[in-house]
Amino acid sequence: MRGTKMGSMQELIGRITAATGLPAEKAERALGIVLNLIQTQGNQNKVQELFDKLPGAAELARQQGGDGAGRGGGGLLGMLAGGMMGGPLAAISKLTAVGLSMDQIKSLGVATLDYAREKAGPQLVKDVAGSIPGLSGYA
Repeated sequence: MRGTKMGSMQELIGRITAATGLPAEKAERALGIVLNLIQTQGNQNKVQELFDKLPGAAELARQQGGDGAGRGGGGLLGMLAGGMMGGPLAAISKLTAVGLSMDQIKSLGVATLDYAREKAGPQLVKDVAGSIPGLSGYA
């Protein structure tokens, strides 16, 4: 973990590691990808409010957001990235490129949303997830 701001994300990374069986480094990378999806696709006012309650989340989203599949915008994924399913589809592609199975991706999402509900409250999480196509069903 880099820096004290990231320290608050350690608990969530630990939960993700327990839920998915991933090593901490992969769990951190996967969490960053999910946080980047939230940061780039969600209602910006609500995302800022959520990230204010999750210290280190914005930093991790920035660190991991550009990594993995879809970089450079080429091919089918690049075309879809501009469309309404681009964010969630690109995130799933990045997560599978990191080595996560679909079951691990689901466990990652559940652990992340549960943690966010604990720290920020269920209504804020519902508002943020509801503003992102493909995540509203998990809110």
